[in-house]
Amino acid sequence: MRMRRLHRKYDPELFRVTVLRVLCVATLACGVCLAQVGPPVCAVPAAKQVPSLRPQVAPRPTVAAAVATAETAAADPTMMVAAEPMENFGVARYRLEDYADCVGTGGCYWADLDAQAKRAEAELGRLIATRKAGEKLALVLDIDETSLTNYCEMKREDYGFISTPFNEWAVSSAADMAIPGTLRLFNEARTEGLEVFFITGRPGEQKAATAKNLEAAGYKGWKGLALREGAEKTMATVEYKSEERKKIVDAGYRIVMSVGDQWSDLNGEPKAEISVKLPNPFYYLP
Repeated sequence: MRMRRLHRKYDPELFRVTVLRVLCVATLACGVCLAQVGPPVCAVPAAKQVPSLRPQVAPRPTVAAAVATAETAAADPTMMVAAEPMENFGVARYRLEDYADCVGTGGCYWADLDAQAKRAEAELGRLIATRKAGEKLALVLDIDETSLTNYCEMKREDYGFISTPFNEWAVSSAADMAIPGTLRLFNEARTEGLEVFFITGRPGEQKAATAKNLEAAGYKGWKGLALREGAEKTMATVEYKSEERKKIVDAGYRIVMSVGDQWSDLNGEPKAEISVKLPNPFYYLP
């Protein structure tokens, strides 16, 4: 029996549409990837007159240029060079800005955040697999630089904390900016039936605005939100957060994981079974 070979007639219009669809899907996929490992776009709120509080007197030099200037001058025999055991603070800020904006040669903050989040996701899956029948599991999350990012306001303040504008930002609708990896971790925990508790060092007066921004950022269905109230405002962070975790344990939960950007978010008893430290080069809270 003769076999007939079937040939589909070439349709240039169909080919063009197919290629466009593939490119669109690829572009969308790349856009999602970039959104997870690059800085967010910062709009200037109507109440703010300038995108940065840094005086703009000249173009900012690169870190490499600043270092080269110092090295060239130090090699000049007519220069008397002082001992400088500390890096120049201005150059350190340039280096920090480059890391936060994912430019230069110092790495990318957002890629490092996402990489750590992926490690946490894998570990959370392992912990969930150990759940016993009837056991109540809990995930504990810090908020600032853990669940929500203050990148836009920190950048505006030239990475130097200025209390009044920073606290205005924290309670504004512009502050509903999730850290993508943490939001993924949150959603995975909720899908698996874990309860999620937020413990933050923010003052109690910010509770309503904080809850609103968490919801707007995509954190929906959490169990608890703790902010500093009364005498807690003067407690050491480790003591305050430890007491809040104890309340969760006393309520019958097994805290399988705690995530924070500061050591003080994670230290103290009771600890989570696994504590996840996220990178934060911007500030330190003891």
